[in-house]
Amino acid sequence: MSGPAVDPLGLFLELCAIPSPPGDERAVADRVTAELRELGLEVDEDDAGGRIGSNAGNLLCRLPGRVADGTPLFLCAHLDTVPLQGALEPVVEDGVVRNAGGTILGADNKAAVVAMVEAARRVVAEGRPHAGIELVFTPKEEVGLLGAGAFDHTRLEAELGYVYDSAAPIGSVVLGAPYGRTISARFHGRAAHAGIAPEEGRSALAAAARAVADLRLGRLDEETTANVG
Repeated sequence: MSGPAVDPLGLFLELCAIPSPPGDERAVADRVTAELRELGLEVDEDDAGGRIGSNAGNLLCRLPGRVADGTPLFLCAHLDTVPLQGALEPVVEDGVVRNAGGTILGADNKAAVVAMVEAARRVVAEGRPHAGIELVFTPKEEVGLLGAGAFDHTRLEAELGYVYDSAAPIGSVVLGAPYGRTISARFHGRAAHAGIAPEEGRSALAAAARAVADLRLGRLDEETTANVG
């Protein structure tokens, strides 16, 4: 079937004008769902929203494969933006989209959301051959990839995927991203009489200081750094 014509710039401006801080992605999720359904595609929303404190879950849209050969793919982007600090007034000036409200535009990650919708439109409208494409849109990425973490990856039929969330030049591929682990430690001292038996006391502060002094900090190897704070 042929999908209706879509103006990617118009959709981008529309999505950028919708506030979608982490946990409040409902309006954007509904707009993206409506756009994909206009193309004749089915969109399924999981129950992750209730589990991660969002009013929207993960969206999964499948484009059934047209050919037997090839590799099924998935594309992924997130629906939320960093929290807002002002008004949203997306405008186009001298060929550049910016926010006249003086705060974030929301191109992270709505530029990718629109690109995925446009890709789906072209595949549908032009009948392009493919082995299966899945589109995944996640909530609460900006506060720890919570939507992606709550998504049931076994639902995917794809063998290879691309996550569109980098400001690198077009054609660049990011193979990894930083990940943090936090270790919290509690040191217990032992009280003693300062005048009668000070040697029986144990200083929690001194123990913590020795532990920190013994830690390897800074760059530990090509992939790992450590700090205290």
